[in-house]
Amino acid sequence: MTRMVSRRLANGAVGAVGAAAVLTVLPAAAETLFHRAENQVPVAIVEIDRTQARTEIRLQAQAPLAKACFAASGPNSPYLLASGRNYRYLGGDNVGACPERRDYAAGDVMVLRFEPLAAGNSTFSFVSGQGGEKQSIEAVSPNSPYWNFIRVRLD
Repeated sequence: MTRMVSRRLANGAVGAVGAAAVLTVLPAAAETLFHRAENQVPVAIVEIDRTQARTEIRLQAQAPLAKACFAASGPNSPYLLASGRNYRYLGGDNVGACPERRDYAAGDVMVLRFEPLAAGNSTFSFVSGQGGEKQSIEAVSPNSPYWNFIRVRLD
């Protein structure tokens, strides 16, 4: 997977201002991290992969999870929140699509894809739709169906 970056090179001629746009292809960078979910839910973000086409989040179960699912659309669909903007859920791999639910063993990885985060974002939050919005972050609820990750830092 590659990402495209536009660079501008200035012409060094004296008295002349010239610039040429050069297109550089860079490999897509995956960022490894460990950010646990709020409310002692035993799930962690372990990797983020950002490209021009999408932002991919890898979640890892830290303990067995029963009957988990993600809404593909609608008010309980997960989203990313960064700089006041919501980034829509596009789908994923190894995820239960509501209303179908699935169990996960400790160490299982789920891959969720979202619209691409805008360049320049240094943090984001992962919110499990309206249900996640309404969940108190002070409450301890490890069996909660809402997995929220608040202020995840990007390098």
